[in-house]
Amino acid sequence: MNLRELELSDAPAWLAGEDEEQLRWFQMPAASLQDVERAIERWRAGWRDDGPVRQWGIWVDESLAGGVEVRVREDGRANVSYVVFPPFRRQGHATAAVVLAVAWAAEHLAVEEFVAVIDERNLASREVAERAGFTLDGAAEPWEHAESGPMLRYVFSSARS
Repeated sequence: MNLRELELSDAPAWLAGEDEEQLRWFQMPAASLQDVERAIERWRAGWRDDGPVRQWGIWVDESLAGGVEVRVREDGRANVSYVVFPPFRRQGHATAAVVLAVAWAAEHLAVEEFVAVIDERNLASREVAERAGFTLDGAAEPWEHAESGPMLRYVFSSARS
């Protein structure tokens, strides 16, 4: 498993990986190819322009298995989010991707504290955060997420590792 910046040519593979479970947790409608291409263009701009968002594709062998994102917040922390496509779930790829992304961000973005905001019913995502070293910090504040429903905040401090 490795991480790399997504390219526009990865859009069809990303779109093919989306499923109902992913759409449910992110509370979003199914995307079109153009939607995915626009997202990849935004993610690439974050890299090019040294913006607050870094998004990687999670690659297993030559297959796009999902994505992981680090988004620097105004409070100096960084949100971490991740998605793994169905054939690759529950194999440790999300945990490994989160660990790599956090280590990269701690070194290159000078972020020491990371936050994962997770729907309390999403047990698989909560387990990923815990296996990656995040600890439950309590209920997420409404300003920390756009989703509806009960959301939890997990935190990780790179300074303590």
